[in-house]
Amino acid sequence: MKKNLIWIALAALIIPPLARGLWFYRGIPTQREIATPDYPSFAISQPPLTTPEANEKIKITGGTVLFDAGHANLYQTSEVQALQEEISKRGGRVETVADPALLEFKLKYASAYVVVSPSMPFTDAELRIVQDFVKRGGRLLVFTDATRGVLYYDWFTGMETNYADSVIANSLLSPFGITVNNDYLYNVEEHEGNYRNVYFDDFGKSELTFGIKRVALYGAHSIKSASGLTLLRGAESTLSSVDDAHDPAEGGAAISEDGNVLAFGDFTFLTSPYQNVADNATLISNIADFTLGGKQTVTLANFPYLFAQSMVQVYPTSEIKLSAETVAAISGIQQALRTVNIDVEVVSKAPRGGDALVLGTFAPSDDLAEFTDPFNIALGENEETLIIKNFGEIGRAGNGLLLFEQSKNGNTLTLLADTQEDLLSLIATVGSGSLSGCVLQDNLAVCGVGYGGDYSSTEATATEEPTSDGTTPEAEATPEPAATPAG
Repeated sequence: MKKNLIWIALAALIIPPLARGLWFYRGIPTQREIATPDYPSFAISQPPLTTPEANEKIKITGGTVLFDAGHANLYQTSEVQALQEEISKRGGRVETVADPALLEFKLKYASAYVVVSPSMPFTDAELRIVQDFVKRGGRLLVFTDATRGVLYYDWFTGMETNYADSVIANSLLSPFGITVNNDYLYNVEEHEGNYRNVYFDDFGKSELTFGIKRVALYGAHSIKSASGLTLLRGAESTLSSVDDAHDPAEGGAAISEDGNVLAFGDFTFLTSPYQNVADNATLISNIADFTLGGKQTVTLANFPYLFAQSMVQVYPTSEIKLSAETVAAISGIQQALRTVNIDVEVVSKAPRGGDALVLGTFAPSDDLAEFTDPFNIALGENEETLIIKNFGEIGRAGNGLLLFEQSKNGNTLTLLADTQEDLLSLIATVGSGSLSGCVLQDNLAVCGVGYGGDYSSTEATATEEPTSDGTTPEAEATPEPAATPAG
């Protein structure tokens, strides 16, 4: 009996799992072959690549291009190397200005000023300096990038703020009618490997877009210009991240109405390997031509970079005696000009060509007339004043004049004063390399170089009423001598 119970118990334990196993049994399992992609047949999509032809004809123009490095710029020198190399191929010289205090001086001789992704604001004085530079014919290039910016963290609120480079760029560009939007352009239908890598194949007519069929920008801000020209216009499927809409008036780059200010929403296209994608290499070459195409209209604001040739002829007119003091003063000008690689030659006849420095006095003379007549300077009624067109009437005593004329034959700077002693002070002012003590107005400057009491006292005594004994009262105070730049 007990033995039967044992068998019954074993059957209750064995039969149910055995029956379940037989019910679900599908035979001996075999490993299936898993279908995998045909990896060897796959090819990664590559953008079209182009490189400039080795026999490409490059016009040697020369010039100096300044790259800004004084506003916490968010780029490395290697990232603009492609552009700098193209500038060097054209005979241009690349300089970096890291000290904003030197900006005004360096822009006097530069062809272009390049600002890449700034993160430190420009001061009002710097903005004025740049605007004056553009007015003289210099060129301004501003590159921004939607992938660059400064992240500020508020320790009290815990909020993070991304300060885009477009904010600072707009302070430079807005006076010229160009605006950089704080966004990025994207295209999900056609792009260079990523929806933020946007192709452009619709161009504004300009030398900058000559020979270009397609370019690619990477993480670009959109740019618009009401008065200028949009250079790179996106397709209808190119949208802005701000409103996910397409604006035909906006694009990846724009140029100002006067053609001297250029702005790009991206500078990644300048870097390797992106500079060879599509026609980016051709675009970079055109940008290099643009930087060296700026020719400043030289005025006294460019002093001491007034002369274009390596030799300046110094011509003392007949009223000027080459005394020891005069020779010493001229030597000071010689030293000043040598710092800008210009030599000096004293001549006895009026130069008929080339750059010249003319020395004379206010006394009329035949050999001086050809240099002063274009400026319409006339003597006042009492012959103690000078009347200058668009400037007014000034006293002869204690004042000196700088007259600058630019022509195809050469540039001429004429120095005039009332006496030879005052002329020596004026020469010393020019030799110091600075016109900070002068009032500049286009191509004319008035400098205080001596005593000016005669002109003021004459006007004062002319209006005095005679006393009861028939005499006129004496002046109550003696005029103080005017301070001169030479001390």
